[in-house]
Amino acid sequence: MTVDNLGFGKKVRTLRSQKNFTLQELAKKTKRSVSLLSQIETGKVSPSFSTMRIIADALDISLSHLILDEEVSETRDSCLMEVRERKILTTQGGVQHQLLSRNLALPFEFISFEIPPGASTGEELYTHEGLECGLLLEGTIEIQVGDKVYRMNQGDTITLNSTIPHKLSNRGKKTAKGVWVNSHPMIFLTR
Repeated sequence: MTVDNLGFGKKVRTLRSQKNFTLQELAKKTKRSVSLLSQIETGKVSPSFSTMRIIADALDISLSHLILDEEVSETRDSCLMEVRERKILTTQGGVQHQLLSRNLALPFEFISFEIPPGASTGEELYTHEGLECGLLLEGTIEIQVGDKVYRMNQGDTITLNSTIPHKLSNRGKKTAKGVWVNSHPMIFLTR
């Protein structure tokens, strides 16, 4: 299941309307322009991961509610998940997050990511609850954590406090790929 821009935008528009927010009010809450929000709602632009999180927070909804089409099902076999069954979120710049566990109700989040050259998780640093650990499988990435910048190379791992503002950027020449665990689900979270 892949998230498309139009589906995300339609959900944002629907929830904004249900909460009786104007575009101007949502723009003020998110510190994003009315023009950008309008383009997101009509599927004309792909927002960055950090912008998606900010919009979800402003609407007081989990990001997964905005990006997932189906409800959580606990009736399926939870041991094996085939590649075609993965939930995939692709954001601005082609940054891709894939949920590697079937069960969304786990107390942690196990994901893979791909960050193309020149792309990042967004212009702004973001925070969320918990801790996170990552293993870089291919390429190189820079991780800004507060005022510090760490360069990860293939095979490197990192552990960080997720409440410290952070973001990931690929300044290399090839797509960076890795696996990540968030101690508190934050991308595919179901509130």
